[in-house]
Parts: sequence; structure tokens; C-alpha cells
Amino acid sequence: MSYAELQVTTHYSFLRGASSPEDLFREAAMLGLPALGIVDRNSVGGVVRALVAAEQLGALDVSIRMIAGCRLDLTDGSAVLVWPEDAPAWSRLTRLLTLGKSRADGQRGEKGQCFLHWDGLAQAAQGLVGALVPGIADPGDPQALRWMADIFDDRGHVCLTQHRRPGDAMRLYQLDAAARQFG
Repeated sequence: MSYAELQVTTHYSFLRGASSPEDLFREAAMLGLPALGIVDRNSVGGVVRALVAAEQLGALDVSIRMIAGCRLDLTDGSAVLVWPEDAPAWSRLTRLLTLGKSRADGQRGEKGQCFLHWDGLAQAAQGLVGALVPGIADPGDPQALRWMADIFDDRGHVCLTQHRRPGDAMRLYQLDAAARQFG
């Protein structure tokens, strides 16, 4: 089984990402990764350039699959990675992002602001694969896990990420147990 990084943020993520899609795909090629998941925060801004970067490598006989998605930072502090499976799911995701970036008075919010809620995600979730991104010290938020199970059913997952901190192994064990409890 090969490792593929599914949680890559480009410089299209306001105040978060630092590297261009081209740089990220060149580095992935040097590392021999089979795939790279582009998930900018509350944006799909880097997806087109990432696709072009992947295609340019393909022309050089270097094949790296680009997996397009988005990281949704919800207003309650939860973060969910989503990957659309088809064109209608892309449409629902971009509509969700547009609504999240609009204020109640119809005006655009400040750059980088996006107000997304679990109920909005639930309305847009058909055709999306989702993965909950727990916080650094999060052993498994039961409410977020319940939302993931209810919204995504068997298309819902939990990211088990090592942060190289004391207690990491126990935190990952607890997250795994909590995720299994909610299916």
C-alpha cells in the first residue's frame, strides 16, 4: 500500500498555505507519492492550477493523481475535509462555500471569512466523502462524530494524524475507539 497525502493546502488558503500547486506537485514527484489531495480552507481556489500541475507532470511520464477537495472550517471549531465524487456534488460544495462567504445582509464577508455550519454541510453532503479533522488534543468530540455519522454514513471518516506530541499514541487510540463507536 502506498502513502498519499490527502490534506495539502496551497497558497490559495488565505493566511494558511505557502506553496503553489506547481511546487507541491514537484515535491510530491520527488517523494514518489502516487496522489496528492488538494484541500484548501473554505476554498477550491487551488484546484485548477493543481490539476494543470498534475497534467504537466503526466506529460513528463510522472503520474501523480490529483484528488480535489476542500477543508471546511465550521463555526463551532470543527474541521471537515470533503472530496466530491461527481459534478453535482461539486456544484453543491461550491454553493455551500458561496453561502458561507456571504453575510446575512447579502454582502460579502471579509477576505478569508467563511461561516459554515453542520446543517449547511448536511444539506450539501450528497456525493461528498468527508473526514473529520480532530484538534491537536482532541480525543474525539462525540457531537462532531455524531454529525459525521449522520451526515456521511459510510462515506464519513476521521483523520488520525500524528502531531509528534506527548500522549499522541493514546489520543490516536481514543480517536479510533470513538470513531468506531459512531460507525
